[in-house]
Amino acid sequence: MGATARSAFAWAAPGLAAAAVALMLPLAAFLVAVWLFGGQLQAVLSGSMAPTVPQGSLIVMAPVDPAGVEPGMAITFADPSDPSRLVTHRVVSTAPGTTLQFITQGDANTDPDAYPVPARLVRGRVLWHVPGLGLVLDWLAWPRGFLLLVVLPGVLLLVLEAGPYLVARTFGSGGSRRAPFTR
Repeated sequence: MGATARSAFAWAAPGLAAAAVALMLPLAAFLVAVWLFGGQLQAVLSGSMAPTVPQGSLIVMAPVDPAGVEPGMAITFADPSDPSRLVTHRVVSTAPGTTLQFITQGDANTDPDAYPVPARLVRGRVLWHVPGLGLVLDWLAWPRGFLLLVVLPGVLLLVLEAGPYLVARTFGSGGSRRAPFTR
């Protein structure tokens, strides 16, 4: 690595570090705030709540007591036909019967959902959403997010910290190559 390459790298490193902090600090603050207030994040994978909540949005939901759920409230619940799948739809009404159940419908759907939602399947209510951020969250799922957010910064840190030392040990202060780790 010549002197020009080293000086260019030394000039660019603070800018790259500042850009990384400028991107990661607000994201970290957002995630910590959601966690502190008991919220959860969920990516919207379908257009059933459009245009209110477009596909690809990130919804922030908070726990809710099913007894406090009212018509017009957007809730997230485990799908009665497939409990491993979470759905976010708006409550249209309370279902008749002795147990508390809700009739739900997506804003973009013309008909209510086929099955009433029992109160025990309600996971939370939607507080707000950020359009497009759900796509980012979905894209950063395992293992891509681990590689991008943990491994890559670790390798960059290692290169930034160990690189100058190894260059100095290999080339010395005069710039000529010498055997590494010799005195």
